[in-house]
This record gives sequence, C-alpha cells and structure tokens, in this order.
Amino acid sequence: MYQALIALLLLTPVPAHAEPGCDYLDAFTPFDVQNGDNPVVMPNGRIVELRASNTTKCAWGRISEATPAEEIWTDRTNLDGSGYEGFLGYIRVETGTGAHTEPFDNNGKLIRACGSSAGRIDCTGWF
Repeated sequence: MYQALIALLLLTPVPAHAEPGCDYLDAFTPFDVQNGDNPVVMPNGRIVELRASNTTKCAWGRISEATPAEEIWTDRTNLDGSGYEGFLGYIRVETGTGAHTEPFDNNGKLIRACGSSAGRIDCTGWF
C-alpha cells in the first residue's frame, strides 16, 4: 500500500511558476533537438511544441489543435542527464484549442515539451 502511495505522489504533476528573468521574448521553434522531433504531431492531430527564447535563455511547451482537458508540460535535466525535473509548468487546456506552460530557464540544461491527449503522451526531443 505504501509503495502505491509513494508512486502516486512521485507521478503527480506539481505546477511550477515561471522563473525570474524568463519571458516569451523573441520566441522560436528549435529544430535541432536530440532524441526526437520538434514539433510532434500526435496521431489525433494535436501538436506538441517546444518554444524557446535566446534573449532570455528560457523555453516552454505549447499544445495546439487541442480540446479542453488535454495537457502540456515541460521536463528539464542537466546536460549529463542528472537532476531530472518533470511536469514543469503543467497546465490543462481550459477553453479554446491550445495552451502553453510558463517559461523555464534552459541555460546550460536540456528541456523538452510533453503533451497528453486521449490517454497518450508524446514529447518533443531535448533542446
């Protein structure tokens, strides 16, 4: 029982807020990602995209062509793969057809966007 509770706590998304100095300035979609693509088109047509700013050295996730209750978040890790942080900026689409996370510092780190739709999770490559 305790193992199931611990596993649930570890997998529960924890919303995080934008980091100081991060903004959506001069946004672009990085195509030079590792271990995947950016953007990713899910089988049902949802688009999961990592956006970034060289001005602020921050990045964020965006989901588009979505419906309410679908989700987007970012994961971040150090360049050597240590210090993994998941579900940064977790957010659900409330209304409309898209949503984006808060921006997070990716200076000297790798970051990716992940989206959830119809029970499936897809992530971009690491940037």
